[in-house]
Amino acid sequence: VEAELAQTRLQAWLDFTWRKLNALLWITVAAGIAIFVDLVPVVQNGYPPARPHRHLDRFFFNVGIAGFVGWLIIAAYLIIWLKYIKKIKAEWEEYSPKAIPIATICAVGSLVAFCAAFWPIWSGFSIPIVFFLFLGLLNTAHFVPV
Repeated sequence: VEAELAQTRLQAWLDFTWRKLNALLWITVAAGIAIFVDLVPVVQNGYPPARPHRHLDRFFFNVGIAGFVGWLIIAAYLIIWLKYIKKIKAEWEEYSPKAIPIATICAVGSLVAFCAAFWPIWSGFSIPIVFFLFLGLLNTAHFVPV
């Protein structure tokens, strides 16, 4: 019985460690891509330092920011407000059935808008760049204390 309990604890710890290492990998990949493509100067100045003739589409960038903020607000509502403050025991889909579809629309809309915003700078590479940056940002939630 103790051997089974120890094995279960070891498996739980290994699963936990694997999830954290996987999240850390995505964050590292996203950070590396952000550094490689000069993301901060591109967002601040609207163009990459090496190619000032290529400009960020600010309209679509702002639409992407708005969609991402909408997604964050819904996530905060579901995770912080419902789970920790109101201590709702029901599933999110039962208590607030429209939250997940609206969050999905916000997330997909922001991804599409960010791809359109960065398209003049990185063209076809905008899609994988935005995808990896988004996954890296999502995986930072693994390291937020609860």
